[in-house]
Amino acid sequence: MSVKTADETVLSTIIPTYRRDTDLSECIDSLVIQTRLPAEIIVIDNANSASTREVVSLKQEEFGEKIHFRYIQNGERNSPTIARNIGIRESSGTILLFLDDDVILEQEFIENTLNVFSMYPVAIGVQGTVINKRYPAGINLILRLFYLTHSETDKNRFLPSIQNVYAIPLTKIIRCDWLMSGCTCYKKEIFTEFLFDEKLLRYSSGDDSDLSYRINKKYPGTLFQTPHARLIHKVSMEGRHSDTQVIKLGQVYALYLFYKNFGTGFREKLIYIWSRVGLLLIQIGLFIGKPSKQGFRKAVSLIQAYQYCLRHLNLIQQGNIEFFTKKLL
Repeated sequence: MSVKTADETVLSTIIPTYRRDTDLSECIDSLVIQTRLPAEIIVIDNANSASTREVVSLKQEEFGEKIHFRYIQNGERNSPTIARNIGIRESSGTILLFLDDDVILEQEFIENTLNVFSMYPVAIGVQGTVINKRYPAGINLILRLFYLTHSETDKNRFLPSIQNVYAIPLTKIIRCDWLMSGCTCYKKEIFTEFLFDEKLLRYSSGDDSDLSYRINKKYPGTLFQTPHARLIHKVSMEGRHSDTQVIKLGQVYALYLFYKNFGTGFREKLIYIWSRVGLLLIQIGLFIGKPSKQGFRKAVSLIQAYQYCLRHLNLIQQGNIEFFTKKLL
């Protein structure tokens, strides 16, 4: 694959959103002051909210002379994966920038991301760097022991535990196993072969890892991360679902993605099981260290999620998670 030159590149920005009007407004504000502007900003509203439509309408009035705005209601199901795929179909750009609705970009984010495509013509995807994400050394060591999401210097990997290694600190442009959907550009042409997995509804845990890992397996060495395209991820609590629902959803999706991406290898299975042991031990430890009703509910919910996955193991192995997702509609 080859990317167009900087002068020919047309960038479309795709932002799924769900009841985060203030966050969305701040995200767009960071886009309209970029040193390299997108040609269009496509907002896909998973909540079909009149207030969100109003946010986009106001931005269109203020900045519409230099950027084209589009507001699309996702009338099917509340799913960031479906919303992103809608954005792909509706976009006009040769490069697609996917953003979470609660990120704030530094002013040269787009310019520095596109520079990587120019430097590495093989690049299919390039992600920026979240500058407010940190892992204290002691906690990071425990997470690493259990193959849970942790950080390593200049390393970005996707683990059989369906957890990630973040490149923190990132000191140079690196090749990656996976890319975050919240701050990543892809060449649009890759989506003739790959799309986000629409089986994943609501909080689509792991959808970005799944897509990018599949791309990297077919086209190794084509995914990059740059330390020069910087952003803040606020991790907004607006529009989020209950802890107990997210815990159950996360475990069903993780097991589904494990079998989808890693199959039935003995070593991979051991890593996955060990990581679930680690998750439970950490949750119990947090509750013992600081007892609370919420902490107790999280530990119990995690155990119940494991039991639920075991009861439906055969279906999940076959790639069938409709028994679970149909309850989310």
